[in-house]
Amino acid sequence: MSRPSMFVAVPMMALVLTNWVRAEHAKISLEVATAREQVTAFVDQTPPEWGKNPRPVLKAKVNEPIRINYLLTNVYPHKTLENVVVHFFIAPQKKVGQKELPDLKGDIVMETAFDMDFKPGGKAGQRSTLKITTPGVYLVRIETGKTQSDHEHFAAIDLVVTEEKPEK
Repeated sequence: MSRPSMFVAVPMMALVLTNWVRAEHAKISLEVATAREQVTAFVDQTPPEWGKNPRPVLKAKVNEPIRINYLLTNVYPHKTLENVVVHFFIAPQKKVGQKELPDLKGDIVMETAFDMDFKPGGKAGQRSTLKITTPGVYLVRIETGKTQSDHEHFAAIDLVVTEEKPEK
């Protein structure tokens, strides 16, 4: 191997090996929509709890139908992930982009959780439509737990619900 091609080959091999060793176990998509707009968030990871990517923001009106759809997939080609917790919630938070997760012991809009074994390519999802009756900023989040990994995955969207302005 010539010296110039070696300078290219060695970093390329390191990049491929790094990505192979750090293979991810989950693919997540989260869609939140109103009749006017839709936003989608894709997989992020902890730590830190708030992830590495900024969250998309969706604006809605009080009592407006909000459609939520998520899909979580095990992307390991040959490994079953056993007893994975899938946790979904919508909870009030203080501001858009808030780093601290909201307190789930107080008032929450919606919360579901279940555990399951994810075979290679296994999927879990949920579709819901709801109305929020109180203006505010909310965190919509789907997350994994207990994956026997050094990190967990999630997708999240900030939802800003405002009062409907009367027409003049």
